[in-house]
Amino acid sequence: MRVARRVIATLALLSLAQAACLAAPAQPPTKLNLVLNFAADGGAAGFYHALERGYFREAGLDVAIEPSKGSADAITRTASQASDIGVGDISTLVEFASRRPEIAPKAVFILHNRSPQAVITIKANGIARLADLHGRILGQTQTDAASRMFPALASIAGLDLSRIELRQFSPQLRDTMLLTKQVDAVTGFDSTVVLNLKANGVAVDDVRVIYYADNGLDVYGNAFLINPAFLHANADAVKAFVGAAVRGWREAIADPKGAAESLGKHNNLARLDIEAERLAWLANHQIVTPQTRKDGLGAYDPNRLAQNIELVAKAFGLARLPQVSEIYDDRFLPPREERMPIR
Repeated sequence: MRVARRVIATLALLSLAQAACLAAPAQPPTKLNLVLNFAADGGAAGFYHALERGYFREAGLDVAIEPSKGSADAITRTASQASDIGVGDISTLVEFASRRPEIAPKAVFILHNRSPQAVITIKANGIARLADLHGRILGQTQTDAASRMFPALASIAGLDLSRIELRQFSPQLRDTMLLTKQVDAVTGFDSTVVLNLKANGVAVDDVRVIYYADNGLDVYGNAFLINPAFLHANADAVKAFVGAAVRGWREAIADPKGAAESLGKHNNLARLDIEAERLAWLANHQIVTPQTRKDGLGAYDPNRLAQNIELVAKAFGLARLPQVSEIYDDRFLPPREERMPIR
């Protein structure tokens, strides 16, 4: 009889405990704001794919995504705490961190193993190498990474900036200026300009891309950047974000058309065929490289990053050389097996 009472009492306690668990309110998701390095296009499709597939939600995150005017804009907004996480160019981050180390964001995942920064022109314009820019008009925007880094490239490549006419305008006008021959070439990301030209009737084979990486400025490209205050207070959320975002990017690279459809739910003006091709271009030229095929997406070499920092600092004549630890925090890199390209 006593045994029976004990069993009944134990079952009652278990039932109460179970009821308490069921009644306990679910932990609310952590809200965070992600600012892109540019527009909501194929170059950002991996984030929208993670959002649409519910990967951020599964990780306990409520993510809002916003476009920006370029890497400099994204980095400034992240540093000022207007955004929690940004997508920005490592070279632009080095320049910012040298001048404002107390508020500089920290990179936690390098998306572009090779930089997409380039001078882009139409072949008929007769510009085949950087030196051909002398005596020509080069179109730029104020806040994108390629425009910000062009003086550094010029310094390394021995260009005379006094012999190049630089014209600045908004990102929305850049490709039109090249199409209408108001400029002879533009600076930008290859996947952005080349596919925008294609969308306006220019064959890819008629476009020439002159990469910074092939002319002395071989640096890492875009990375996930975290506001330092948010990083300090929400390390678990940062780890969850990186894991979910990488999951989205792996699948997006394997299925550009599916990722473009995810993007289209947030940008109803997007041409999904062009955005799928833009994503595939980015994956094939900047993200999936021999190193990332071997070591996984986000793989980085601390020695290469140190060389990148020195290269940018020298080219810009920066007064202070940031340390690798100021630029990159490797604590949030997912395991290699979770970062291997699917294809």
